[in-house]
Amino acid sequence: MHENVAIFFKKWIPVAIILILTWLIYPVTIAILIAYFLHPIVYWIHKTTRLPRWLSVLVFEIALLASIIFGATLVVKELFELIYPLRFHLEELQVLLQTNRVNWQSVIEALSMVSESVLKKITLFIQHLPAQFVETFVFLVALFFALQESLKSRTWFFIYLPSTTRKTIKPLFLKAMDLFEKFTKVEVLLFLMTFLQLCIGFKALHFSSSLGLAFLISFADALPFLGTGIVLIPMAAFFVLTKQTTLGIIIILLYAFILLTRQLLESFLWANTMHIRAVHVFFISACSLLLFGVPGILLSPFLLLAAVHFSQHKWFTSQ
Repeated sequence: MHENVAIFFKKWIPVAIILILTWLIYPVTIAILIAYFLHPIVYWIHKTTRLPRWLSVLVFEIALLASIIFGATLVVKELFELIYPLRFHLEELQVLLQTNRVNWQSVIEALSMVSESVLKKITLFIQHLPAQFVETFVFLVALFFALQESLKSRTWFFIYLPSTTRKTIKPLFLKAMDLFEKFTKVEVLLFLMTFLQLCIGFKALHFSSSLGLAFLISFADALPFLGTGIVLIPMAAFFVLTKQTTLGIIIILLYAFILLTRQLLESFLWANTMHIRAVHVFFISACSLLLFGVPGILLSPFLLLAAVHFSQHKWFTSQ
């Protein structure tokens, strides 16, 4: 009995210590995980260019930072072009509501509270900029070294675990990362599909800042428990209230089309990724939608993972 307890503590106490440390030094932890996922790209650059490892990593990291800064600049520019005319639409809506004698005082107060909350968060963000600068610097340096080490071995960081613990944790980690990679690929493809559909739809409707608006709605669609409806439904309601009923109906039809195509494409993508028949994926996704409503669409990938796990149980595999 005592020997079993001693073996248990000897095996799992180092794991607990490592988990606590990874939480405390999360910029380094995030850098190591990102380096793990970026390894194939960096390895390809290193083999193609035949540059030294440190130079390959440095070139890749500079290119990655430049791409992120360039993309963020474009998004911010599109946001400003989108938000600036928004106040005129809000004034138009306010006049319309006053004309129709609708009491929206509570809505206005709620919007004011939200605005104050956003301003407070922005202020706190600015106050914490020095600390975030230090964390960002630590992250970038850690990412450089992690990418350099990953060229020698993608799972180099397991050297920090005792050999006995490593044999248990490493297979579990690799399996979890494989599932996460598959999930990420599916979500990226769904994001690109939604973004393309919205771009075409907004361009056809001659919307200003169609690129930025499509990106924001697609990004909201990719976030947990949000979706395109969080923007498209209020947008359609606004057009209906401002006597642009046809445009409001078109936005609703666009929303329905995106929702349908996303559900169908998600079923086929998960079928190819997880090697489940498309009809089974569709039934699981449909059940998730009927049981949990719109959030069920976002829960369906996790239910699919659970279904794959249970399908390997002896109850289903035994003859």
